[in-house]
Amino acid sequence: MPSAPLQGIRVISFGTGAVIPDFGKILGELGADVIKIESRENMDFMRTIGADPDNIGGFNESNRSKRSLGVNLRKDKGRDLVRSLIKITDIIGENFRGGVMKSHGLDYENVRQIKPDIIYVSSQGFGSGGPFSDYQAYGPMLSAASGLLSLWAHPTDPYPVGANVPLPDHMASKQAVFAVIAALDHRRRTGKGQFIDMSQVEVAAGLIGEACLDYTINKRIQKPSGNRSPYAAPHNCYRCKGNDQWCAISVSTDAEWQAFRKAIGDPPWTREPRFTDVLGRIKNVEELDKLVEEWTLQHEPSEVMNTLQNAGVAAGVCLRPAETLTDPQLQWLNAFVEVDHPVAGKRIYPNVPFKMSEAKLPPSRPAPILGQHTVEICRELLKMSDSEISRLKDEGVLEVSTR
Repeated sequence: MPSAPLQGIRVISFGTGAVIPDFGKILGELGADVIKIESRENMDFMRTIGADPDNIGGFNESNRSKRSLGVNLRKDKGRDLVRSLIKITDIIGENFRGGVMKSHGLDYENVRQIKPDIIYVSSQGFGSGGPFSDYQAYGPMLSAASGLLSLWAHPTDPYPVGANVPLPDHMASKQAVFAVIAALDHRRRTGKGQFIDMSQVEVAAGLIGEACLDYTINKRIQKPSGNRSPYAAPHNCYRCKGNDQWCAISVSTDAEWQAFRKAIGDPPWTREPRFTDVLGRIKNVEELDKLVEEWTLQHEPSEVMNTLQNAGVAAGVCLRPAETLTDPQLQWLNAFVEVDHPVAGKRIYPNVPFKMSEAKLPPSRPAPILGQHTVEICRELLKMSDSEISRLKDEGVLEVSTR
């Protein structure tokens, strides 16, 4: 049986919130042994947003496929235990506020003295160094600070609207995975580890590179355009038959426009000179969108999508989260997986969004209960006796699950 891509790789996660927890989850889903360092005195803040720290939807999603080591980093013996674990670890990820890891003696410069070939990922909101490096940051404010929210809106919106789904920290977690995969290959070739410093606001700023380029070359400051495009029309989400039903349509070329015309029955307005080419359609987009919507309002979203797709025109139903669970294409792709959590019970989570022909990915495991694997890790990896584990529990150094 093929092995998982990251089988044999061990990761320590000093993560809170999104970026490093999500980063660790991805590595765990690819087969790495990911150990989350946590304690009741210093919980991942995502454990604190509900009544039960072991039954938080967001936490349980971002922390799947990990083990939990309950250890108090405020105690010398707790830090010593972590240092022992670092000696047999390949990757460390942390996103605590600047200076926290150094205060524990667990920053990169200290850790590399313990494990010279360690790969160490550090990701703060504003990165390390610079005037804002120690500032507190959360994903929504980084969307604003990066310039992203200035564009993520409709022209008539009174303020930057944006969304709290693809936040910079979630995007940064994927970038962190790319970085450590590259660093692992670099270590394989050279024997050297390295420090990876990643600013989440920089990741977000990279998403508006086209707008920055437009300004530097043309001195144009882009403004919100909603769902419209500067180089395609019609290009929007259109109301359809039914209550609050929508379909997205994108016509980029004149050939696609001809296919669109035929698909909707070639009504007289589609033959008007002002809509003949893409420049004319963009110039007259207000009227064009109204005419397109007169047609879409007569049909259900799936009918609009299928009619246009059969003609070679890009179109897709606007689904709500609950509807994605029954979408036939996503079902065919096995885009979701049921995971049975010991407290939350059976829940549906996103699956790994790709398949690999020569590697077998392990099944997704539920997020750990705080301290669930403390004894297991101490016995198996740190070779500690039961009496030693018990003594450190009594001293408040180790924490185990009470469930």
